[in-house]
Amino acid sequence: MSPDRSTRLPAQAENPIAPVRFLWRAWLPALLGVLVAAVVFATLAGDVWVQEVFPWDAPLMLAVHRHSAPWLDLVMLGVTQLGTYGAAAGALGVSFSLWRRRAWWRFWALWTSFGGGVLLNTALKLLFARPRPEVFPPLTLERSYSFPSGHTLAATTFYGFIGLLLWERGHRLSALLVMLAIPLVAFSRIYLGVHYPSDVLGALGLGIVWLTAVWFLYRWRQSTPGAGRRGQNGGGRPTDVGRNGTS
Repeated sequence: MSPDRSTRLPAQAENPIAPVRFLWRAWLPALLGVLVAAVVFATLAGDVWVQEVFPWDAPLMLAVHRHSAPWLDLVMLGVTQLGTYGAAAGALGVSFSLWRRRAWWRFWALWTSFGGGVLLNTALKLLFARPRPEVFPPLTLERSYSFPSGHTLAATTFYGFIGLLLWERGHRLSALLVMLAIPLVAFSRIYLGVHYPSDVLGALGLGIVWLTAVWFLYRWRQSTPGAGRRGQNGGGRPTDVGRNGTS
């Protein structure tokens, strides 16, 4: 072991649970937020399971619909694609970049977050089998079930993950701009009349929980001694690993 490495990781080398302690202190506020998100999803999912009607769903949809306009229809039809084609194309593009740099931990974490979220959403739609809303004529045709919102969940797990990567590297403004896609996609689903607000809230809650779980495991793995070097498999820039402690 080189002197430089021994000076940088003495605590972790002596105490294997040091990374867990560090992450616990750093993530405690975030974990409280995740707990709220989990409660929101669990509450909504339980009510949807027993086919309870939410009295606020239709009024909120109608309130949004009253502000519709032809030009806004076109904008929302474009925005909503960020939750499907935009997220899929972005995931493929980022994955190719990570693959070329051999940033394997980030590669697998991205697909666990985004791809896993898509699979989870598909299973839950079939499980709950909630019909689509018929509050007003929708602006686009959707054939799948309604709960939870797949576009919203995909946006949360993809743009949320990319935003966290950017935030971790100090690109705060870029991170916020990327994550702005999440509420925009969520709102577009209500505006277009293809989802109840409860569908969107459920997807946001589930997406936050899933994204946080994946990110926590990714950061824990990266904080383990030698994980960044093994994750890169010899690739990437050594200066990045030394500065950020991640692959």
